[in-house]
Parts: sequence; structure tokens; C-alpha cells
Amino acid sequence: MSRYTDVKAAASDHTTYSSRGGVYVPAVSDHRFPPIDYDPPEHAAFRALIAPLTSGAAAKAMEPHVRATVDRLVDGFVERGSAELVEELAIPLPLDVITRLYGLGPEQTEEIRAYSLEFLAHASGPRGREVIDRVREYWMAMFADRRAHPRDDFVTGLVRANEADGLGADDATLANMMFILTYAGHDSTALGLSNTLLYLAEHPEVQERLRAEPALVTSTIDEVLRYETPLHWFPRQLTADTCLAGQELRAGERVLLLFASANRDPEVFDRPDDIVIDRRPNRHLAFGAGIHTCPGMALAKLEIRAAVEGLLARVPGFRVAGEVERTDPLEGGGRHLGVRRLPVTWSDDVTRRNA
Repeated sequence: MSRYTDVKAAASDHTTYSSRGGVYVPAVSDHRFPPIDYDPPEHAAFRALIAPLTSGAAAKAMEPHVRATVDRLVDGFVERGSAELVEELAIPLPLDVITRLYGLGPEQTEEIRAYSLEFLAHASGPRGREVIDRVREYWMAMFADRRAHPRDDFVTGLVRANEADGLGADDATLANMMFILTYAGHDSTALGLSNTLLYLAEHPEVQERLRAEPALVTSTIDEVLRYETPLHWFPRQLTADTCLAGQELRAGERVLLLFASANRDPEVFDRPDDIVIDRRPNRHLAFGAGIHTCPGMALAKLEIRAAVEGLLARVPGFRVAGEVERTDPLEGGGRHLGVRRLPVTWSDDVTRRNA
């Protein structure tokens, strides 16, 4: 499905278009990934478990830390006069945020990024399953540790809530949930942020306009998310025979919802192949639709906005200074679109002012 109306309708109709078939094609685990691979009522129970991480209130409470982290990361390169914005900002910011929410330390942060990179490289092949099996053991060992040595952190709360609230998911299923939350919670945000930073680095005139009209930062981010959708597609499985635009679809068949295509539908978006930073309304589907709308949407938007505002304030006029590396076409199973290397530089005047 590539048209906006069809993609949004299917994403919003979990009764006909089920998620129980899984988000990976082919499957990378014998266990499903909660909550994205579940339909109601289990879906709602899993979303309740992660609510402490994903609510709008949680994002608001994290804002001071997010902005302080942006400042710390910018401190690391602002006097140098150049930076590689993916490794120095787009990746470490969301990774720091998600691991802080979990209550984990630097060692776990490095481990989480390492297995995420390994999975990204091999999600389309048999080694993807091997990585998932190893990561499952990683999180199951942490669950056992928290039962034996409880802490004031999200992982301890997750284990207790799963048992106390009667959901009773086994540790393997919870471990898959922790994988998808951690992996998507930092890498998807990094993709969206890196796309935004590349656009700004290539368009200094837009940087100038955003400094003059800071209220446009939010709409600019939404527009880049529409134009450069970080996650291009997700599958669904039909629970009943249906017909779409004259095409007969049968129960049990799988369909791909092409969110990136929907976001360029000329029936919905005027000038769909242009970035219009003051586009309103902008009902893009970069975060999905229906019950599976990205639970971390509020936090992801906060992180991207804080990073953009922090850079515009302290490093005006940054521009591309070297070879930009985009995601491989098969990265993450062929779903991902982002930037993996973004070297930039800025004027000596900026460097001296920040010194």
C-alpha cells in the first residue's frame, strides 16, 4: 500500500490488518516483539508497562536532562571548528536519554549500541536471528539480577509490574520488548535527527530563517520527517478477506504499509517532493498511525528539537565539509533511511566566540 489514505486506514484498522505476524520480513525471532507485534488486548497491557518511559509527561520531565546533554555534547566539539554530527550528536543524544530512563550506566550504554549496530548490519540475513538470541540472553540476565538485587530503576519496575499486574509475560518476551524499545528508542531517533541536521547543513539560508523565526523549528522538523521518513515500511497480516482499490486480498496474506510513500502522496501534500518548512497542516505518518503510533514520539520530537535549537544557538552557519554517508539500502532489513556520517564545519568567528 503506497497511498496515504490506504496506508493510514490500514494502520488504524488493527482488527483487519493485524500486527501479530511481526514487523520483520523475514522473521528474526521465534518470539514476538511487544508491543509492536501484538493486537489488543495484549497490546494495551504491554503499552501500560512502558508508559513510564513513553508518556508525554515523561518526555516533559526529561527535557532539562535532554537539553543539558545537548549542551554537553556540543561542548565537546564547538571550539574545534568542525564535527562529525552523527557520532558526536545524533547517536549519543538518544542513546544517553534511553539508557538514563532505564537507569543504566556507561558500560551498558556501550553494550546496547554495539549489539544495535551488529543487528543493523545483519537484520536481512541469518545472523540477525543470532544477534537477537544473544540480546535476549543479555536482558534475561538483567531481569534475574533485578529480582535478586532490586534497584530504583525502570527494569526493576518492569519485572515487578509484569508480575503484579497479571500480564505474566515470560522473560523471553519481555527481553524482546527491551530490545525493540532500546534499539528503536535510540536508532530511529538518530535517523530522524541526522536527516534534519543534514538538511540544515545543506541549507544555511534555512538556518538563518530559523534563528530569526524560532517558532518554525518544530514545523521544519516535522517536514523533514515527512520528506525523509526514517522508517519506510511496516507489514500487516490480514485477518479476513477484503478488497482495496479493486484488489482482492485474502485472509492470512501480508501487506506492506509504505509510510514513506504515503508521506509523498500528492493527493494529500502540495509540492510533496519539496521541503516546505512552514507547511501546515502536516499530517505526516512518520510515527505511524492507530494503536501502533510510535510510543516514543513525544520524546523523539523533544530530542530532535533540543539538538537543532542547541546547534543553531551555538554553531550558526554549520555546513557540510566532506563525504556524507547515508544508510545502506538493506540496513535494518531495508527499512531505514538516515545519515551515518555527517562531517561539518563552521566559521572561525563562531569558534572564537565559543572559546
